[in-house]
Amino acid sequence: MKRECRVFLVVLLTFTLTVAALPAQIVADEIEEVVLAPVNVSVIGSITDNYVNVTYEMTFDNTASSIAQEVDWFFGLQDNIRLSNISVVLGNVTYWGRVLPELEAIETYNESVEANKSAVLVQRYYDGYSVKMNVENGTSADLSVFIEGLLTRNVGLYSLDLPLGRTGIIETAFTLDIDIISNFAPVTGYSVQGLPSFIATDLPNGINLEHASTSLTIAEGLEITYALDRQTGGAQLLTHTNGTDDFFVYMLAPEVTEIVDTAPRQYVFVLDKSGSMSGLKIEQAKTAFNSMIATLLSQDLFNLVSFDNEISILWNEPHSASASNIAEAQEWVEAIAAGGSTNFHGAAITGLNTFTAGDNVKAMLVLSDGLPTAGTIQDTPGILAAIGEANDLDVSISTVAFGSDSDENLMANIAAQNDGYFVFIEPTEDASTELMDFYRLFSTPIADDYSIEFDGALEVLSLSPLDESPFFNGTEVVVAGRYTEGMTVTTIIDYVTGTEVYIDTVGSPSTDMPHVENIWAQQRVSYLLRQVILYGESDTLRLEIVQLGMYYGLSIAGYTAMVLTAYDASSPEGDWEAGVFCAAPSAPRAPGPIPIGAPGAFNATFSLLPPLILVGVIGVAVLLISRFRRG
Repeated sequence: MKRECRVFLVVLLTFTLTVAALPAQIVADEIEEVVLAPVNVSVIGSITDNYVNVTYEMTFDNTASSIAQEVDWFFGLQDNIRLSNISVVLGNVTYWGRVLPELEAIETYNESVEANKSAVLVQRYYDGYSVKMNVENGTSADLSVFIEGLLTRNVGLYSLDLPLGRTGIIETAFTLDIDIISNFAPVTGYSVQGLPSFIATDLPNGINLEHASTSLTIAEGLEITYALDRQTGGAQLLTHTNGTDDFFVYMLAPEVTEIVDTAPRQYVFVLDKSGSMSGLKIEQAKTAFNSMIATLLSQDLFNLVSFDNEISILWNEPHSASASNIAEAQEWVEAIAAGGSTNFHGAAITGLNTFTAGDNVKAMLVLSDGLPTAGTIQDTPGILAAIGEANDLDVSISTVAFGSDSDENLMANIAAQNDGYFVFIEPTEDASTELMDFYRLFSTPIADDYSIEFDGALEVLSLSPLDESPFFNGTEVVVAGRYTEGMTVTTIIDYVTGTEVYIDTVGSPSTDMPHVENIWAQQRVSYLLRQVILYGESDTLRLEIVQLGMYYGLSIAGYTAMVLTAYDASSPEGDWEAGVFCAAPSAPRAPGPIPIGAPGAFNATFSLLPPLILVGVIGVAVLLISRFRRG
């Protein structure tokens, strides 16, 4: 009898659990099916004198749903392009975003989600902007995302990436309408990648690019590329005043067309092969380094260094970039295997010691993914001092911090102190392409030396060297700052074909170029963030970064974020036009992004099922046991 009771109890418990689990599966299925995609997407705006002012417009229809739904998009915008504001139209009312200290913005967004109200949160990450929007049930929301910024030339071309896809492929109605206007040089070529077709229409000072489709499959995004007729080189000086401060932006973009006019090169490539580089990292780096080597010309000299706790060098001295030497070097790179610790100091000094004196541009590229853990010197000040002492041939040293475990402080300081470029790259599947794009910045020197002097400037902000540095083909130097009354900019470039001098003078500033002030604000923030990397964060630096972000509407990773709430009547519609986002800065935020929970009744129901099932099972068990005991 007892055995039959036990069997009956097990069968009944199994049946109870199965029945109780059915609603959970149904709920889970419904959660997976709830994906709110845009009904339509439009990208409309202009690129005027390389300054981007573009608006994404998207409609999300949640009128048929009984629950709120959250939309999560990621805008992977390129350097110098920023998300400047957001707006949402609900009914006949337009609500605007406002910038707050990041933690406060996240808390404000969460409160709206909990209240089942429409809201938007924008957070800045190293590779773009995360945009979360909660769309309350029974409503339709028109979201506008505004982006702006200055395009700089890379290998002779101007390119604007327009990310469209979310986390997967979507199908929607799509419209593109972009004007490319240039007041100082004709547009000589253009292309749109990512669309099946487009219509180009001539404008008085540029071109209009259009596309319209009732149903377009969007995977990732678009890329608009164009060129200007600036083959003979030149400089441009723009100014603006807000009535209190006078701002300037100076752009230097010389270029040559014949490869024979480029300066001869002597390059050394230094690759970290410590144990942390194993797997995808080392393969991506090897692919990129071999591609770089393949671009060298026969008159160039080059060498390779790899390192873990030991240092390996291809040749004792640089070799010419002949076909046989390039092939030997590429085989050497392919044979590199990751393992060991990181003797960064030894590798850097070895690389510098391989350079030979001569009439050529000398550049060294160093890639590393970790902290120095081996060698006679492992501290940052000691390594920097040793490199400075060893660099007696004025080698331009560019550095790549490859992944989040890399020593960004060390790598940025090396580049800053040795007239090089610095970049942080995540070791993703696209890393080899990103590394090649970075290499192109300094792969073709057209001048042995250049210098820029600003007479009358109160402040000069530049992320590039301004003197005693090579100048590279197809790139552009952008300098922003403030001045008073008048200013003269003198630029001297020692081309391979001879020395050229550019002199630009300005008096009273313009009143109709507000984007100049916005460029200054971005440059100022970039400069301050660079100071944080070089010297560490201080209360003064944090305060200024937060205040600039809030005043100019800048979402800055770790400092500020943008939020929009549909029930907040104080959204700064009027203040936005003036670019004013005033609020008192808060205490430093907690480290790391705060998780945002997805809203909706399904989540709440799903979270209650496990305890309800448990209570039901216990109740049935108690009743049965009680009955059997009585029996």
